[in-house]
Amino acid sequence: MNELALFAGAGGGILGGHLLGWRTVCAVERDAYAAQVLAQRQNDGIIRTFPIWSDVCSFDGKPWRGIVDVVSGGFPCQDISGAGKGAG
Repeated sequence: MNELALFAGAGGGILGGHLLGWRTVCAVERDAYAAQVLAQRQNDGIIRTFPIWSDVCSFDGKPWRGIVDVVSGGFPCQDISGAGKGAG
């Protein structure tokens, strides 16, 4: 199952998909720090390498038609994450 990950964050959802046997083919994450962590997880071999876009508004999904089986999307977690306001 090929995944396109929108609002990918630092890759927690991508890792979960990997454990289900999904293959992430591309991702979009606007937060620079989260995208940096995502790229580092790729470099460390925790998740496979795929292109990461920084702007969902300019991301063109047309080239991925016929390749992507599932589109996943994260939700804003800055207010609840331990790294953010810590409310969660």
